[in-house]
Amino acid sequence: MTSAVRRTTLAGGLTAALLAGPLAVAAVAAPTATITLNGSSASVSGSNVTVSGNAVTITAPGSYQISGTLNDGYVNVDTAATGNVELVLAGVSITNSTSAPLYVTNASAVTVTLAAGTSNRLTDASTYTNTGEPDAALFSAAGLTIGGTGSLDVRANYADGIVSKDALVIQSGTITVNSVDDAIRGKDSLTVNGGTINVTSGGGDGIKSNDTEAGKGIVTITNGTITAAVADDAVKGENAVNISGGTINVTRSYEAVEGLRTTISGGTVNAVASDDAINAVEEGLGDWVPSTIAFIRVTGGTVVATGGTDGFDSNGELTFAGGTVVANGSSTVGGGEGAFDADGPITFTAGTVVGAGLTSLAVFRAVPNTGQGWVAPRFNTNLAANTIVHVVSGSTVLASFRSSRTIREVVFSSSRITNGQPYDVYTGGSVSGTSIGGYYASGSITGATRVLTGVTAGRYGRF
Repeated sequence: MTSAVRRTTLAGGLTAALLAGPLAVAAVAAPTATITLNGSSASVSGSNVTVSGNAVTITAPGSYQISGTLNDGYVNVDTAATGNVELVLAGVSITNSTSAPLYVTNASAVTVTLAAGTSNRLTDASTYTNTGEPDAALFSAAGLTIGGTGSLDVRANYADGIVSKDALVIQSGTITVNSVDDAIRGKDSLTVNGGTINVTSGGGDGIKSNDTEAGKGIVTITNGTITAAVADDAVKGENAVNISGGTINVTRSYEAVEGLRTTISGGTVNAVASDDAINAVEEGLGDWVPSTIAFIRVTGGTVVATGGTDGFDSNGELTFAGGTVVANGSSTVGGGEGAFDADGPITFTAGTVVGAGLTSLAVFRAVPNTGQGWVAPRFNTNLAANTIVHVVSGSTVLASFRSSRTIREVVFSSSRITNGQPYDVYTGGSVSGTSIGGYYASGSITGATRVLTGVTAGRYGRF
């Protein structure tokens, strides 16, 4: 067997081992080269790689295993040939004091595979000497897919952490990004199908897609765990956000989830925001002008939304058609701000929905009393945080809620409520079972006080 054949065979087995694990990204047939970083330069076993001091350039499609440390340099992919470039990061640490440590100037498509059992780190400069691109610690002018079961830590000191100018797909891996501006951005689209993603941004968004062209600017989340603490929007799709699975925990944001069209059909979302937790906005509209194209639709999953202004805010329609939703609106401002704020129609057709705040329904038209029943009591005085509220029919407790902040109104919708029927409301007593954002499926009015009698379902006091 020739040395070239032997190297290809061994490397092929190595790549297969590196990719082992759930949701691994498919590799090309065999690695083209092994790149070993050695502090100030690199050594290469294989072809289609050039090294000039601290600059490593990959010049053709293929699979490239990279390991070691590069203290002040970069790895660049620059190929006009058609085909996928796979970068297998197998224990990499790259720092660049003048620009990006890992970037793609030109390629058909790029896959970054995080080798099993390895930790990898990319750290960029706080000031770039180049103008234009690259402008992120991990930058790709081509479509980018990230997978594997290892970890990647990105320290973005200049602006963005991970960027693709095309579509960005995250299949798996443990990815941590600390960025000055946006943490992870796929210009055309961003899809998360798995992995554990932790993003922190001092001045920008968490994960986003920002193309305004029709059919682009879409964030899709089907699986995985995302944790975000950011200055602006945690999950932002310029045209759409679609969440069908996974777990999203937003601990700090201005707005936690925002898109022109926002659909949640599955998964678990815990969203904390200083403004609106879940938002659908059409840019350019005046205040209180209903949008004909913006919407928020919840058809499944579990959502707990806590906003400094609104829990949910839609420039257009707001529809609840499944799942479990708990929304907390402002505890200091009522009227036009609340648990649910919609410039267009708000409808309840299925699921379990609880909203609380100084205002529960900040709407400018009557809420339909067809579809699923809902009841929206307003208390005679503000209720302090940790107050337990029960909605009761006869002696049967239909829903119980422990408020996390000062409230004046609540709204509750489920299949247990019938529009047109009267319900009593109690405070005090006790709750039992599992809390979903303060909502409990069961509670007791023993020791509680009946504070409202005969509140008619399907009727809101402002209309």
